[in-house]
Amino acid sequence: MLVAIAMADIHAIMRIERLPGYDAFIGRWTGEEHAAELASPAARYYGWRVSDGRLAGFAIFQKLDQPVIQLRRIAIDAPGAGAGTQLLRAALDRVMETTSAAAIDLHVMSDNARAQWVYLREGFVREGEGAPKHDRMVLTRGAWAALTRREARP
Repeated sequence: MLVAIAMADIHAIMRIERLPGYDAFIGRWTGEEHAAELASPAARYYGWRVSDGRLAGFAIFQKLDQPVIQLRRIAIDAPGAGAGTQLLRAALDRVMETTSAAAIDLHVMSDNARAQWVYLREGFVREGEGAPKHDRMVLTRGAWAALTRREARP
C-alpha cells in the first residue's frame, strides 16, 4: 500500500538504497540528506508498505513547485515480483492527482534496459540525454490520463 514516508522510515530507505546492485543505478544519500529532502516543501517521499508493516520500497519526487516534477529515485527491496510496478503506478497516480504538474520526468541510466522498459510501458517517452550516461524520460499529464483510463489501476 502507498504511504507517506515519515522521518522514522529513513533507515528503511537507506537499507533499500544499499541493496546489492542499486549503487550503480539509483544512488544513495546519508540520513541527513534524506532528512533535509524529506523536510523540503518541494519534495515528496512515498513508500510501499507490505502487509507485515515493513517498508518494501520508496519513491522520491522533487520540484513539486515546478510544472515538471522530477522522479528522483525509486527502489524496491525485492525486484521482479511486481511490487515495483505497483509502487510506480500508485506514486505516479498520487502525484498527478494531487498536483497541477504538466509532466513528470526522470533520468535513467542508459544501460538500465529493465528500468527503461518499465518506464516506457508506463507511458514515459524518451526526451533525449540527461546527465552523462543517462536518458531523460517524460510522462505528460495527457499520457498518464490516457493510460489510467485504459487500464485498471491498483
